[in-house]
Amino acid sequence: MTIETWLAFAATTVAILLMPHPIASLTAAFSASWGRTSAFVTIPAFVLSFVLGGVLVVAGVFLITFLWPAAIGALSWIGLSYLMLHVLYAYQDPRLRYGTADNDNLPETRPMRIFGYFVLTTFRSTRYFALTAAIAVQFFDPARAPQEQYINMISALAVSAMIGALAHATLPASFTRKRRVSKARSKAPYKPGTRFIARRAVTAGYRRIAA
Repeated sequence: MTIETWLAFAATTVAILLMPHPIASLTAAFSASWGRTSAFVTIPAFVLSFVLGGVLVVAGVFLITFLWPAAIGALSWIGLSYLMLHVLYAYQDPRLRYGTADNDNLPETRPMRIFGYFVLTTFRSTRYFALTAAIAVQFFDPARAPQEQYINMISALAVSAMIGALAHATLPASFTRKRRVSKARSKAPYKPGTRFIARRAVTAGYRRIAA
């Protein structure tokens, strides 16, 4: 893999990771709640979970292309179509957006359990496996040694994950905007003969009773 191909692979991965997705929302939520010091936990957890999935997915892509070389062209078009659909879906799914969280709203609070939760979230969703496979098949070159390409792709995934996690951890406000649905205020029921009492009058009455 040439340096130009490596940079293109890394840039594509960074662009995908900067979009809204579950791990990014978790990283931003922790940063919004704990501050930027949470990056010492969330960034390694982000990188570890993404790279672990990438190690398995890239190996699977290389195995398929080795056993079925004629399918590289079709898989490349399928992967490109999936990437385009993901770009549209990422900004339309409000469930991937976290509001500014308090400690009670965070799924875990201990560092080791945060690592485990990040990894579990990654492996529970097929999103990351499909995205990594779609990107890897775009840059696979059958004319080059697969061992060298495999190492280069994994290193590019690690660097890209670090950049994406750093962005979500240092700029959480840009990734935790949640759509708010405006709700109409319920009006007090009015019936003939109803008398409304001001809040201050009620408070003063309770104070007299308490005294």
